[in-house]
Order: sequence, then C-alpha cells, then structure tokens
Amino acid sequence: MKTYAPIHCRTYYSLLEGILSPHEVCRAAQSMGSRSVGISDINNFYGLIEFARTALDMGLKPLYGTALYVKERYLCTLMCLNREGFARANRILTRLYHDTAGTYDPVSDLASSGWQGLAVISADPEILLRLKGKDRKNLYAGLFYGHPFASFVRWSRDNKIPVMALNDGVYLSMEDAGYYRLIRAIKKRRPLSLLSGEGLKPGDRLVSGTDMAAWFSAVPEALAAARRYAEVSEGFVFPDGFIFPPFNGLSKRAAAERLYSLCRQGMMRRYGGIFKPGSPGDRRVTYELSIITEKGFTEYFLVVHDVVKRFPGTCGRGSAASSIVSYLLGITHVDPLKYDLFFERFLNRERQDPPDIDVDFPWDEREKVLSYVFEKYRGFSGMVADHITFGIRSALRESATAFGISDREIDTYYPLWMRGDREKIPGDVQKYALKLLGKPRHIGTHPGGVVITPEPITVYTTVQPSALNRPVIAWEKDGTEEAGLVKIDLLGNRSLGVLRDSIAVINKRYSTSLEWDLFTPQGDPETEKEIARGDTLGVFYIESPATRQLLKKMGMGDYEHLVIASSIIRPAASGCIHDYIKRLKGQKFTPYPEPAGSILADNLGVMVYQEDVARIAHGVAGFSYGEADSLRKLLSKRNREERLKRVEKKFRSGARKNGFSKGTIDLLWRGILSFEGYSFSKAHSASYALVSFKLAWVKNRYPLVFYTSVINNGGGYYDRQVYIDAVRRMGFPVLPADINRSMIRYTCTENTLVTGLGQLKGISEACLEKIINERERKGVFRDIFDFYDRVDPVFESVRILARSGALDSIADSYTRPQLLWLFYVRDRESSLFVEKPRIPESVGDYSDAVKLTDEIRTLGIIIRRHPLEIFRERIDRLSKNLGGYPVVDSRDLDRWAGKEVYIPGILVTAKGIKTKNRKEMSFISFEDSYGIFETVMFPYFYSRERWKLYSGAAFFIFGRVENDFGALQIQVEELLALNKSNKYASLSR
Repeated sequence: MKTYAPIHCRTYYSLLEGILSPHEVCRAAQSMGSRSVGISDINNFYGLIEFARTALDMGLKPLYGTALYVKERYLCTLMCLNREGFARANRILTRLYHDTAGTYDPVSDLASSGWQGLAVISADPEILLRLKGKDRKNLYAGLFYGHPFASFVRWSRDNKIPVMALNDGVYLSMEDAGYYRLIRAIKKRRPLSLLSGEGLKPGDRLVSGTDMAAWFSAVPEALAAARRYAEVSEGFVFPDGFIFPPFNGLSKRAAAERLYSLCRQGMMRRYGGIFKPGSPGDRRVTYELSIITEKGFTEYFLVVHDVVKRFPGTCGRGSAASSIVSYLLGITHVDPLKYDLFFERFLNRERQDPPDIDVDFPWDEREKVLSYVFEKYRGFSGMVADHITFGIRSALRESATAFGISDREIDTYYPLWMRGDREKIPGDVQKYALKLLGKPRHIGTHPGGVVITPEPITVYTTVQPSALNRPVIAWEKDGTEEAGLVKIDLLGNRSLGVLRDSIAVINKRYSTSLEWDLFTPQGDPETEKEIARGDTLGVFYIESPATRQLLKKMGMGDYEHLVIASSIIRPAASGCIHDYIKRLKGQKFTPYPEPAGSILADNLGVMVYQEDVARIAHGVAGFSYGEADSLRKLLSKRNREERLKRVEKKFRSGARKNGFSKGTIDLLWRGILSFEGYSFSKAHSASYALVSFKLAWVKNRYPLVFYTSVINNGGGYYDRQVYIDAVRRMGFPVLPADINRSMIRYTCTENTLVTGLGQLKGISEACLEKIINERERKGVFRDIFDFYDRVDPVFESVRILARSGALDSIADSYTRPQLLWLFYVRDRESSLFVEKPRIPESVGDYSDAVKLTDEIRTLGIIIRRHPLEIFRERIDRLSKNLGGYPVVDSRDLDRWAGKEVYIPGILVTAKGIKTKNRKEMSFISFEDSYGIFETVMFPYFYSRERWKLYSGAAFFIFGRVENDFGALQIQVEELLALNKSNKYASLSR
C-alpha cells in the first residue's frame, strides 16, 4: 500500500460532533484511489457496523478506532489492530460510560494495563510521557494535517516516540461550515450568536493522499507509519458464525439431549402423547432438531425456554413460530403442523445471518423478565440500542433554537410544516432542519432486544447504562445481527395484559377454567361473525381503522382468514389487497404458471406472507433457500437499491430459464416489491391472530370484562375515551370516580363500569393507596368529615377529588365549592369539627359548564356523556342552515351510499400517507354517539384544509358516502370545526 489512506475520519455518529455519513467517508476514500479507510468517532463505535459494511461493499478495508475525549478534552486515539484491541477499547469506553463520578482516567488505565492490540496516538506530550514508561510499541505522537508540527517532531524524536500522520477528516467542503456550527450550537445548547471557536478549520477537511504527502513532506516517516498501520491492521472482520453462550455450562451433546427431552415433554402437553416414529410430527421434529443442532442454536432455544417457563403468559411470534420445537417448548402457541408454517423462513442450512426469537410478555411483567436475564447473565448480556435520529419536529425545534427564536414562535413551526405553510418558517431554519433530518441524535434502547455472549460482553461491544440502568450495547438491531450477536426479543405487550386480566376475572367470577396456552376458541361461530363485521374495537392487532375496514370488505372472520388479513395489510400492498378481495368475492382469475400457481393457491394467487417471496424466488427463479431468504430481508433494508438491482437481474434470468414469460415475471416481481418496508411472515401473523381471536372471543362473551381490562392496561390503538364511549354505547352504565366505590383501577360488576381513582390527574399514589386501605380497614367513609379525619389529605388532593365529583356521594347537601371551604376552615383551625359549621351564603355551586371543564381537567376524559354532546346546541343550530343536504349519524350511513351528507363527529385518529406521486393524503376516523366512522381526505383537499385538524376536536364533516365491498367511508369535501373558540368555525358552502 503505497498511498496514504484516510484512517482518522469522523462521522455523524460522533453525535453532533461530526457531519459525514459512513457512506460519504467511504465514497471519498474510494474516489481518492485508497484501498482502505478508517473512522475514529468520539468515544464510541456506534457507526462501526454500518461503516464496515459500506467499506467492504466498496472494496475498501475498514479500519476503526475511537478518539477519547474527557470533559471535551482530546486525550488520544485508540486505533484497533485486531479483535483483541477492539475488546480492550470496548472495556475502556464502557468504564468511561459508567463513570458517573468523573474519576475514571483512561490514560491511567492504559498506563497500568497496556494497550495490546491497539495503536495509541496522542498529540499531548504529557500523555505520551505517561504511556511510554509502560510500552513504546504501537505508541505514536500524532501529527495532524493543517496543524504546525516542527517542534512536536523534535520533541518526539528526543523522546524516541515515533510519529504518525493523521487527517482529522471531519468535512468535505467549506459549504458544510454553517451546518457544522449549527450542530455544535445544538450540542452546547447555546445560540449561534453566542457560539465561539466552534467553526470548521482547514485542517479538518478530509484530504487526498497528495495533500497529505505535500503537508508532511518533511517527515516521511509519519506518512510511512500511517501506511504501515493500514497494512498491518486486520481491519473489521464480520464473524463467520453466530455468537451465543452455552446453557448452564452444558456440553453441546448434553444440551442437545436436554432439548430433545423438553420436546418429548411438549408432545405430551400439546398432543397428548409422543409422536409415532415416521409420523409427520416425528419427521418434522427430527428435521428441525438436526438443523438447530448443526447451526449451533441448541443453547439459544434452551435459554429462551428457561425465560419463558418462568414467565409463561407469553406470545412467541415472528418466524420462530414456524418451528415445532418452539411450539413444543411453549415458546410459541400456534401449531405449525396444522397451519402449514414454513420452518425454512426461520432457519435453514444456508442461512448466514442469525435468526431471532421474538417473545411478547404482558407489558407490566417485562421489567421482571429483563431483571431475571440481566441478573443471570450479568456482565455477559446487554440490550440492543436504538439509534435515535432527528425527526422533522425535533429538527425544526433544534434548528430554530440555535437561531435564538423564542419557544412560542417555534411551537408554530411544526403545524405550519405539516399543513404546507412552509414559507412562514425562516429559510435557514428549514434548510438546516432538512440537513438534520434522519441524522443520529442520541442513543436509546430497543424495545426488547437482548443479546447474551459466551465471553464478557465487552469482548464484542461497548456497554453503557440506559436511563433505567440497563446495559445497552453500541448497535441497533441490524448492526447487532451483522456483528454476529444473536438477538432475543423480549417485548412488552399491553394486550397480553388484557388477556391475562380478563381470564383471571372470568375464571373467578364465572367458575371457568381457561388456561393461557390451551385456551383455543378458534372456530367459535359468534366470534367469527363479530370479526367479519369489523366489530373489533379493542381487539389487539385488528382494531385499527384500516384493519377493521379490511375485515368488513372480506366479510370473513374465521381464524385462517384472520391470519391473511393480519399479514396482507402492509404499506406497499394496496394493489394486492384489492386483487385479493375481488377474488375472495368470486372474481375469476388466471393462476400463475406452475410452480407459482401452487405456491400461491391458498392465497388466491396473491403474495401475502414473507414466505411467499422466498418460495416464489426458490420455485420460479431457482434461488437457494439462503438466497431467497436474503432477498426477503433485503426488501426491508435501507440503502438497498444497488443490491436489489443485482438480485432482480438474477431473479429475471432464473425465471426466464424456467420458462416464465416477461409479463408473468413482471407481475411476480411487482408482488415481491410489495414487501418493501415492513411485512410479516405467516408464522408471525398466525401468532398474533391467535391472540386476536382469543380477545375477540372474550369481547363477544364478556364485553364489560373485556373493556375494563383494555382500559386498565392503557388502552390500545385509540385513546381511553373511545373505549369508555364504546361501553356506554353497549348499554352499560359508566359510573364516575367515587371515593367509596372506586378502586385505583377501573372495575366492573355484571353490568356497570366504575371509573378508577387512578384516572384522576395529580393525586399521589400514596394518597390513593391510603384511601383504599382505610376503606378496607374501617369501611366506607360516612361523610366528608369522616373522610377528612381518617385520610387527612393535602389540599391539592381534596381539590381534585372534589372538582372531579369523586366526593359527591359523601357530600350530603354540600356543593363542591363548599367541600373545599370546609377543608379550608378545618385546616386553618387545625382541629376536628365538633359540629357542622355554617356555610357562608357566598359559597354556592359551580355551573354545569364549569363542572364539565373540571371533569376534563381532573380526569382527562368525559365520563357522564359523549364528548360530541358538548356541541349539541351548535350542531342543532348549524343543521338548520346546510342548504338541503341531510345531517346523518353513523348508524345509517349505508343508506346514504353514493350521496353527499353532513355528519358531526369527534376526531379519533388520523393516519397520513403519501400517494405514488408523493402527495400527502390522510385517512381519518371520527366518532359520534353511535360509533366510529371512517373518512378519507385526498391530496387536493388535504393540502388545502388539513390545518383545521390542528384547530379543534369536533367537526361537521361534509362528503360523499362510499361503499367498498361493505366498508363505508366518507370522501371529505368540506370540514367545519365546531369549537366555539375557533375563528374558522364558519360555513364556507
């Protein structure tokens, strides 16, 4: 290697200290004719995997290190020669991350324990002198391009420390200067006008080898040292195999025997007996175990089983649900034999990347699960990171703040941006917000990804504490997998809490014996009818507006069709959905030529699952299972364009060789591309659909128990108000919070929902617990004086309880203001009431309007009526002046199909999308007293009128009712805000 390679570049993974992407760094090195390239981000390896993959794709050798800074002072750079040096650097960074006291000194660590596998470069003579007493091997005085070095070279020669030439490659062009100053202002939380000394310097530009040779012509040994490092460093090498520990110290053979024994136990529980030799079940288990053992995943299954058996109320999902071994171990709960789940989607002999097992736990049990894992594998485990990037809201805010704009004005920018009034946002704010968009901001934690390693985890990655003091590794999920670390997803799911709580109440109240894993209500006709109607509000995974509309169009509620619905509804599949529904309704179609026709026969010729992509690629184009699975994964990757073009060429070539016409190949490839973005395997959808069907069964049989559990577990797709309204629509009374009747959570009797005291905003948990304990110990509160005496609450708690109406049942004839006056008198006199005091005539009662406002403020929801009723007077008044168009409600929209109507409603939820032409439109759900109804705002209307959605919650909607295979939707043509305070609440028609 005769030319200088840029080996000390900084990327934007230095988190507001760098501006270049790994791709930009690698592309610059490639354009210079370099054969290698290196990054040294500040105090981290966050971008290492993305950088290494990009470099290798460009034919470059990826060199890597980290620049150590303490209290914003540059100490030295640790440049990795091999994996041993990487592990050493990981330990140093990990100690630095955990140094909350600010006492850790990396230089002292290096001086005492050495830097085997590292090259250490520093520009600080003091640091170099401290280190040279330990070992001079791979210790260098760093000479940086653009900085004077003559005296430092003389000093290093006198002290016999070799020099190395470096280029602090931070930027490519001075056009980046303004953006760099902006990110420094954001980092320092200081306006640009007060920022000094933070601009780009000429020496920080990423320069060519020619520039380096010219600058360091007087010290050729410095360039030679840099070239030598690039030659001798191993560079980052992706592991060939998977990284996972043995289970409880078992040998490979003992682990395999244990796994087989657990499978036999599972056969007894799941199937009532051991599979007969040669039976389909026996062949499947034998086949799976052979691949699991061969690929080295025996211990992986044992570890997951160990966790699940301790926390059994789970939903194993993802492609792991296609494994009968997972099913027998109780990790998953869908029978892969019965539902023909494709094991090779999860694991096959050619698969190069590690599969993962995803397990959902009830949301409030997840912390216990993680605590168990991190305690058992302390020092050998960590959570996968989440690289948090700038979204448009944060990008606008941070940019504007740096320009010194007031918070009040900044608050207007995001709404202006969303409704298209961008000319009202300062140009520089927009310019830099767009530059920030998508760039790394800080490191978060993946919702549930956990890795466990055979050696201390710092052998493989850095570890830093999360906000909850969990160990977090350096990389997000894709980087983790590429690094060879096997991820287990241990996730929290609120709907599993709903199912758990519902089962507990049902078993206790109705003397049933439902079991979590053996409760299989599939085939229940009443539940199927409910699902086919789209009556799935509150039902996990199938309650979104789009899914409920799809279920109505399909008109099928059986489990098998529910699995299809759960998977086909993905962002890029609108055409596939339309074709499938038409065929489901009886439209004839010509199947694809074989073998594609047989592969897609169960789905009426439509690609529904990720397995369909793999099976089509294998059967039609001759891909191996490993290649087919790689195609499936590639569709969800970022920066996939070049690789996808190569795969498409291979697919088309293979399909032509197998006799497929160009037209058929085009259709099949278009179907494959519909899996861009996120999509699901059949096993994943089958797992979630099982939970959906169970919850739908509970909803159908025990609706009040179901909705109580939904509300107590934090709701679902919608706000809690929507579920309260649903209970009221079903004819069940909803009682407000009551000091004598309410528990902390919501409760229900046979026919009544009681609001929980925990719904009240601003009362401490300790106060609520004291109220409940007093009632349990001494009975209900007799009156307000008894309550004050026994609980001795603070005024703020009394104010919330009184104004919410929670004290009404013990108020006797006192009004809510009088209850507060009584507390004030009692508190002032610091004594108990001997007799009831006389209330001053000036202390009266609140008006109904004030009570309604209090209800919203203290509860955050409206209990005593539907929210739309607040606007009833205005609705009635406006209804008389609508030019002859009918005013309808959601009960009979089907009668008005094809006609234009007015309908009042409360905004429930909205989902914006972009058309093929990249124009924005939105699907919006509204609710009236009788139900939820769906609307669509097409681009021409949405761009002009969407600002109104930010101005209120209650609207008069005007539009045409459309019936699409039984699913009703209003195409909005006018939107009128009903809020009195809204200056735009006037008719435009």
